[in-house]
Amino acid sequence: MKRSTSILATLSLCAAAGVASMTPATASPVSPLVSTVAVEAAKVGAPAPAFTLTDLSGKEHSLKDFKGKTVVLEWFCATCPYSGKASGRSVHSTGQVKGLMGSLKKADPDVVYLLVDSTGNKSKDDVVKSNKAFKSSSDLKAPILIDHTGTVGKAYGARSTPHMYVIDKDGVLQYQGAFSDQGKTNYVLNAVEAIKAGKTPTPSTTKSWGCGIKYASGSGGRKGNRRRN
Repeated sequence: MKRSTSILATLSLCAAAGVASMTPATASPVSPLVSTVAVEAAKVGAPAPAFTLTDLSGKEHSLKDFKGKTVVLEWFCATCPYSGKASGRSVHSTGQVKGLMGSLKKADPDVVYLLVDSTGNKSKDDVVKSNKAFKSSSDLKAPILIDHTGTVGKAYGARSTPHMYVIDKDGVLQYQGAFSDQGKTNYVLNAVEAIKAGKTPTPSTTKSWGCGIKYASGSGGRKGNRRRN
């Protein structure tokens, strides 16, 4: 009887150890809104992927057009509550983007700010319509570029809206990741100020947060989850 009890106790300890080993003590929660991209993303310190995209009026914008200037890219979605949709979490409706743009111009008057929409789970016409409605209800001056195929988004490894990238005057990617720490620190402004001062941004990479980008199915990347914005 003692031997049976000993065996049972040993089995119980092994089971407990197995459960503990599958539950990291320092695991951090991953937002269910953030998607993943099944391609190798652009790397900080390497040339940023070239692109040519059209804005809502049909005008083309190419990265090469801005050589000699620092370029900020913001991945955007008009229907995401962290991005263009009006909510207490939106970087646009709460005035965070407007404030950032003002601060960026003070740090570097020549900085270029572009928004990119890689939404592909609805028609291109619907995406353009949503973006036009957003622009008409806001005072945003920066162009919104349409990446309906998701080619540019996947080349950069864009995962969420917002997902931010800062490219220096030589076309080298110097920062990618979150808009901010959701507190007082704006990583984009820090990166632009560092570049202007001839320094390397620190941090140069952070984990983005927001809504997962809904890439077009069959386009080589995974769409965001099924939760609607």
